[in-house]
Amino acid sequence: MVKKIKLFIFCMLMLQSLVASHIVGGGFSYRYLGNNQYQIKLAYYKDCGPSSIGFPPGSLKVGVFEIGTHQLKTVLQLAVDSTTTLDFSQAACVTSPVNCVQQRNYSAILTMPASEYNHPAGYYFVYEQCCRNALAQNVANPQDIGSAYYMELRPNFTINQTFENSSPEFKNYPALLLCAFENYELDFAATEPDGDSLVYTLIDPLKGHANANSLTNQTGQVDPIPGPYDPIVWNTGYSLAGNVLDGNPDIQVDASTGLLSVNPQKIGVYLAAIQCEEFRNGIKISEIRREMQIAVVQCPNRFAPEIICLSNCTQQQLQPNEIICFEFLVSDSNLLDSIQLQVSFNKNQLLKNYTFSKSETTNPASVKLCLETNCNLKKGDTLFVRMLAQDNACPYPLKSNYEFKLPYVSLSDIDLLKNIPNVFTPNEDGFNDFYFIPGDFANSCAEKFAVQIYNRWGKMVYQSNNVGFKWNGDNLPVGLYFVYFDINGRNLTTNISLLR
Repeated sequence: MVKKIKLFIFCMLMLQSLVASHIVGGGFSYRYLGNNQYQIKLAYYKDCGPSSIGFPPGSLKVGVFEIGTHQLKTVLQLAVDSTTTLDFSQAACVTSPVNCVQQRNYSAILTMPASEYNHPAGYYFVYEQCCRNALAQNVANPQDIGSAYYMELRPNFTINQTFENSSPEFKNYPALLLCAFENYELDFAATEPDGDSLVYTLIDPLKGHANANSLTNQTGQVDPIPGPYDPIVWNTGYSLAGNVLDGNPDIQVDASTGLLSVNPQKIGVYLAAIQCEEFRNGIKISEIRREMQIAVVQCPNRFAPEIICLSNCTQQQLQPNEIICFEFLVSDSNLLDSIQLQVSFNKNQLLKNYTFSKSETTNPASVKLCLETNCNLKKGDTLFVRMLAQDNACPYPLKSNYEFKLPYVSLSDIDLLKNIPNVFTPNEDGFNDFYFIPGDFANSCAEKFAVQIYNRWGKMVYQSNNVGFKWNGDNLPVGLYFVYFDINGRNLTTNISLLR
């Protein structure tokens, strides 16, 4: 009897070790397929280090419950779609407690006709699994508690109506490793295919009902249990309101953009979670969450690229139908790092074309950006230019950007007479033989143009409607002549001295 008890205890301990210390994050999303069908998706992240275990075998049980009443509507079996190992190849220069993370994607199709799925508050989806990564130092007893992945779908429809919406979906895992004492802005924005409004919030991760002492099978899953679901218990010194990541400043999220910012101060492994709510016409229609594990490591000295404009970028303006060029010097203090460059604009329609060339030298690099504008620019238009430089630093690239704006100057705002000469000498010596508007004005966007030239007695001696006009003096006598321009209804006057 004693041997049987010992064997039972040994088996239970083995069972707990098999399911413990592997979950590092994940979350739901859904996609509308048409005909009242939704693809329900779950991204599941786990540690795949030497002491970790595999994914739960087979499909995952996901409960669908009514919001508010917590009544079970159905149980979905999410099947495996794909499995990938996240890339740690850049991390060879650091020592990290986390060296391998795998992502497995699951999905199932759920048909939701309005005749059956018409609960006024909508439905929530939940999957529970034990246990978390034991290295998460901001969580109390992480190896003994589970994760509750949670999502809301609020159709807000009545009988015989359809609800056509796809939820936001978080992009790929934003960062596997962070370097201590560096400022970060991590793009944690979700894609939103329907153009709805999104609001981001940092939240408490949910532990749910799964734990190391109440496992129902060797997979670590529990059968769907209705909510509400308890949040994790933060370790001493940590809280959502006070300290999540030992940062200075600590982790924050921009409610509109989903941009996470932090400057971590301590080496370690941390757990955090973010919520994204979707609104249409001011009404909440869905909610997704994503848990993530962040490892903070000690990194070698790293330097972001530096971008210097050599062309006085902040003092330039755009004119219609012109080509304007800017030169930059891009460098990285670590001369062994290579640099990749990208350029983007807020309004591509203001440009007819642009060229972006980089010298053969990898680091530093001489860069030339030339912009060719359109004729359809409007007064008040402003082109914002953003140049992004990224190196190949270890454990991951560092980025920097240079931004400047170019206000549009219309023909009505340009001093067209500024560069027009007041003397010309049509003596056929090949120098200053013609009177014309210099520069690129011949290719300007003037839709209406007229020039008239008069002698001192008021007789018109020359006229043209060609913006590229060239007057050779027509063998007229030397003297002072008066010039009148009509450019898009704008009347300008000047004079020209004809000498020989």
